[in-house]
Amino acid sequence: MIGNAFEDILKGIIQADDGQCTENLLQLVAETVYCSGVLGRLLEVQKLDVFDIEGVIHLYYNIISEPCLVCRDLDEAGRPHRYSSLHSVPFDKSLKIVKDFLIAATAKDCSLMISFRPRDDRDLESSCSSVYLHSTKQIFDYKANFIDLDLKPLKKIVKYYELDKEILNCYSQVLDTVDEAGNDFGVEVYESANGEIHQD
Repeated sequence: MIGNAFEDILKGIIQADDGQCTENLLQLVAETVYCSGVLGRLLEVQKLDVFDIEGVIHLYYNIISEPCLVCRDLDEAGRPHRYSSLHSVPFDKSLKIVKDFLIAATAKDCSLMISFRPRDDRDLESSCSSVYLHSTKQIFDYKANFIDLDLKPLKKIVKYYELDKEILNCYSQVLDTVDEAGNDFGVEVYESANGEIHQD
């Protein structure tokens, strides 16, 4: 019912056969995302995270001038954390790396909003970019904007680190379970007589 209602709404916007409006909308969105290059720009910002949280946590303690709790917890062999050398990084550089990490974290948790307006043949002037939908031979003006761009607060660094540890622990437990079972999640893989690979 919801799909049919959505299809009916799109009929006034996308000039396609019955039942094809939603599919054409998906094509329009994909074409717009590709043509606008918004995902490429987003990726560039996400790449500001150079050290990941495992390195940034050390720089965080540099900034707040407190003893690093990560370095305090040595591994079983008594060796320091692999990123502990980051404590020798100057304050201004530490601050920049942490700031870049928070900007990247914001870019990893934002939303993309795209709005469309069918182009009127008489509307030659437009303040928007436009994309051509081949299947319906329509031109749509669009605006693509990122939202939810509030910069993540500095105090969230510790939460990110704790979450990262939880994820790694869960992953290790899954690997242990797989090792004990002797296969991947109970999926049996075998080769048939004609050489084809199958899964059960």
